[in-house]
Amino acid sequence: MKLVMIIDMDWSPVHLKPLLDYLKKVSEEEYTMLSPYFEIGSSKPGGVLLKSGAIEIESRFILQGMVGKFYLGKLERLYVQGDVCVEMESYANQLPSRFEFKVLQQARFTRLPYKNANLILEKHPQFEELSEELYRLFRYREEKWQVVSLLPFEQARTALNKHYPGFESVLTQKQLADLLGVDRKTITRHNNKEYAEAKLKRIIRYYKSNLKYPFGSRIHDEVDKLDAQALVWGGVIHRLFSGTKQENKYKELRLTWLSARLYPDASWEKLTWIARLYALLFAMDDFTDQLPEGIKAEVWGEISCGFYGVLEGDNCMILPKSIMAYRNAFYELWMKLPKLVNYDESYLDYLRNEIQLYLKSNTWEAENRDRKVIPTMEDYLIQRPFFSGGQLSISLTPLAMDCDYSEIKGSFTKSEAIRALAAKLIFITNDLFSYEKEKKLGDFHNLMILKIHHEQVKEDRAREEIVEYHRQTLLEFTKQAEVFRKSASSTEQELLKQIEFKISGAASWSLYDTSRYHRLFNKEE
Repeated sequence: MKLVMIIDMDWSPVHLKPLLDYLKKVSEEEYTMLSPYFEIGSSKPGGVLLKSGAIEIESRFILQGMVGKFYLGKLERLYVQGDVCVEMESYANQLPSRFEFKVLQQARFTRLPYKNANLILEKHPQFEELSEELYRLFRYREEKWQVVSLLPFEQARTALNKHYPGFESVLTQKQLADLLGVDRKTITRHNNKEYAEAKLKRIIRYYKSNLKYPFGSRIHDEVDKLDAQALVWGGVIHRLFSGTKQENKYKELRLTWLSARLYPDASWEKLTWIARLYALLFAMDDFTDQLPEGIKAEVWGEISCGFYGVLEGDNCMILPKSIMAYRNAFYELWMKLPKLVNYDESYLDYLRNEIQLYLKSNTWEAENRDRKVIPTMEDYLIQRPFFSGGQLSISLTPLAMDCDYSEIKGSFTKSEAIRALAAKLIFITNDLFSYEKEKKLGDFHNLMILKIHHEQVKEDRAREEIVEYHRQTLLEFTKQAEVFRKSASSTEQELLKQIEFKISGAASWSLYDTSRYHRLFNKEE
């Protein structure tokens, strides 16, 4: 059985004119005279058009499908629709070919035997200029292929996918590795990475569809200016970041954008204070995360000691240099706070307690990680609002409102239940978004990781159950918040709006602003 057969079909050389004769040198009538010289070939995958060692006796124009050029079994070149497929060295000199042409995808092509090509030029000299142009086109595409083949692996793969969409699905892994000049392990690693990224993109779309709020998110108009100031304060003035690399990371992750989303209505003076506090908290979190197990709790203990000293007025402490940088930054912030809250001692006492809870809870987490303790779900749900920073962000809500704490103290106290629900909503979304990152670090302080571990459920089911948990929590929050929403007090309505900004702002920052949890989170679809 022949691997390539001549097929009877309604085709004429005239069909080549719009594809090849862009010079418009030859009329359609003259093209019809070429019919006796051409044949149409077809082959299934695996069909050999030219064997190694045989002489190339025809040129082909690919109408459909894909053909590969092989050398000693290694794929070196692809030919697809619109390509002239010929082993030119063998064809021009009529010498045995070093290469083999094999069909990779069901192909249709014209066939112009070597002797017929010469007869055309002999009997129809008007095609000579077109023949020369086609030869130049062939050389151009060969040279273009050579340029692509010399590119680094990632760039070459991107370029080939652009020019030959879907080509990878046609090739075996070995053929793809040969074509790109790498080993099969590299292809496997890349495929695994692509699979993981495609999966994460689907999950992100799922989150965007299912983690919606009936209230919007806004960002402060001067976030860029705020970012520049926070970076100088944290990097140049207080040396919270260890070198240019850490400063660049802070900027690239758009960490200041979180403050600008959580407190979009804050006055510039108060927002600047909040953004600097968040720069400090981010710096401490990243520093302690990178520490080896066994020393995390010790460092959090030293940080807490420094902060407690500031809160209690004990400023004569000897601490490690890196810890002193955190302590000094916090000292500056705490000393400026009374003026910002109009010296309201009740609110200062409240914030003092909230900061202590934040420190204690982070120390609890660090002790677990040092001792490799996997917390129970019950303990985790108690501690998570505090060490996540969600509780603290909501505690700062009065600071961002255009009034004194004394004016809203009653309403703020009344909002205790909805504040707790808001903190829960913040940490639920945060745990969903940070799951991949914390799984990679082997950190069990994540709701989804704990659910998978303690309840022995699959990842997808755990995710769906937590999204449902979020939905139920949001329903409860909406129900509790209705009292404030319908209140005749404009203060209560404004307080609710600012609490809602914390919920929607935290989720929007993760999904649309930062790549802290994964570089794909803030990418447009």
